[in-house]
Amino acid sequence: MKSILETNPLTQYTVDTNWCDVPDYIHIENCHEMAQSRDGRIFLSVDHPDNNILVFSAQGDFLQSWTLGYNGCHGLTLYESGEIEYLLITQTGVVEVDGIVQKGRGEVVQTSLNGDIIRKLPDPIELGLYDPPFTYNPTETCVAPNGDIYIADGYGASFIHCFDNAGDHKFSFGGTLNHPCDNSLFNPHGITLDYRPTKHGKAPQLVVSSRKQSKLKFFSLEGEFLRSIPLPGAYPCRAVVYEHLLFCGICWSGPTVSDDDLENYANRKDKSGFVLSVDELGIIQHTIGADPAIYIDGELQSLQTEYDSLFNHIHDVLPLNDQKILICQWRGERKLPYLLTIAQPSI
Repeated sequence: MKSILETNPLTQYTVDTNWCDVPDYIHIENCHEMAQSRDGRIFLSVDHPDNNILVFSAQGDFLQSWTLGYNGCHGLTLYESGEIEYLLITQTGVVEVDGIVQKGRGEVVQTSLNGDIIRKLPDPIELGLYDPPFTYNPTETCVAPNGDIYIADGYGASFIHCFDNAGDHKFSFGGTLNHPCDNSLFNPHGITLDYRPTKHGKAPQLVVSSRKQSKLKFFSLEGEFLRSIPLPGAYPCRAVVYEHLLFCGICWSGPTVSDDDLENYANRKDKSGFVLSVDELGIIQHTIGADPAIYIDGELQSLQTEYDSLFNHIHDVLPLNDQKILICQWRGERKLPYLLTIAQPSI
């Protein structure tokens, strides 16, 4: 007899689509990522070169914008060093013109919260780590407690590169060449640190969203593979840890892939994004904008969006407090972040 477990009999939530607004001179194409500073300000990365970063109060009031002139502004990581807050911003170097994707050369910069560039991080091409046809198109970063910086080359060669705080390259891992081994990565779109207690190695750990593989993969800070959480039918962006849960924006859902066959990735459905959360054991607790997660004999079944979902492609999640979550979207019809309030169950 099969064991069937429905982990979240329909997560109840409300959506405020008018949480924030911007002046008419602000241009929105795609929203990518969010971060919150100590004083409560919320930073949003968008990919219009006139205004890469939009800044809001915790209540959604527009405060300012600034730009680095990027047309592929993407990853946004806020971190502290010596009690000063900084941003790491990725420029993917990838643009879409008339439906055709063009790859240039990306970069990662460290800035102040006001947009002053402090330094550009070295890239694997100038370091001699890449040979053609590899390209460098970074999507995300995270910073370890010792100051090490991890860069996910999510749109390029699919490696994770580790640099020390001085910017010296330490090591790299991942990539597609050793597929289907556990430590392979395909489209590692996001990377973050997981400080939650775990039975799988020491905390903190790196959580990499290997999007084309439809998995969250966990690694030690030295790049050793530890475990993975399959998300069949869901193609994740960056994971974000809040208290005991790991939240993740799902950009697409649709047909499943396997380690032996990734071809179905090309058939993912348009406007099929949602939000999920995962507990310390790797069990899904919330599916916001999707059908409930169902496990049969301990195996997660394919995840699918709700028929009448309000969401297009959720690109990032920012948990606030009081069970409130901000989401932003890629190809979201130029919409600004929505505020979601979870009613039941409690997070």
